[in-house]
Amino acid sequence: MKPVYILIRDTLKRDIQNQKYPVGSLIPSERELAETYQVTRATVQKAIAQMEQEGLVKKVIGKGTYVNRTFAPPVYLLNPDGESSALGVTKELSGKVTITSRLIYHVQQPAGDYLANQFGVPATEPVHAIRRVRLFDGAPVLVEDSYIPLAIVDAIDDDVLQNHSLYAFIEEKCQQKIGGTDSLVSASLFDEAMAKLLDIPVNSPMLHIKESTWLEDGTVFNYSWSYNRGDLFRMRSRKNLIP
Repeated sequence: MKPVYILIRDTLKRDIQNQKYPVGSLIPSERELAETYQVTRATVQKAIAQMEQEGLVKKVIGKGTYVNRTFAPPVYLLNPDGESSALGVTKELSGKVTITSRLIYHVQQPAGDYLANQFGVPATEPVHAIRRVRLFDGAPVLVEDSYIPLAIVDAIDDDVLQNHSLYAFIEEKCQQKIGGTDSLVSASLFDEAMAKLLDIPVNSPMLHIKESTWLEDGTVFNYSWSYNRGDLFRMRSRKNLIP
């Protein structure tokens, strides 16, 4: 049986979708909902918190909880086949959503000690430092920081970074396929600066992915950090134990 707060959440979602509570209107107060469902206010608060994470409602201190939208936003599945993927988000979700980017900066800088260790180059080696906000159907969903040595890719046009697949461009430039990727996934919260880039509340849940990607000859060409909205992304992992 589902937990009580899930049942309350699902009932409220149906009421919103059926226009009992139109967009812009107030839903019943936490006290009223607690009395209606004969539960504690803490249980009601848990149900509303989940709806707020999904973007369905928005709490305004001193006024109440307003309906923000009728349906929760879609959830995007990274690594959809459940195995390691080095396609990049543009290829993985191709045909399912229109992906563009808002370029925050693209500069050249020395690798520094940390990136030098990742790439196996001197700390003075120049790299492309790129920050992009990725947009799905026009909505900002993640911030991505990428670092690419100039020795591997000497020039990257900003049009590629904003409107095309960076990995497809690099495969064409290097005349090699992407060989693989090593990813570390963790949970975190968006700070004020990152939340502002995505137009979401501070401390919204984040799926943080640190990733190293190499070409088929083993050369590491990209080291990246991506800061993904935790309410919009899921990852799948599958292991085959029998050959």
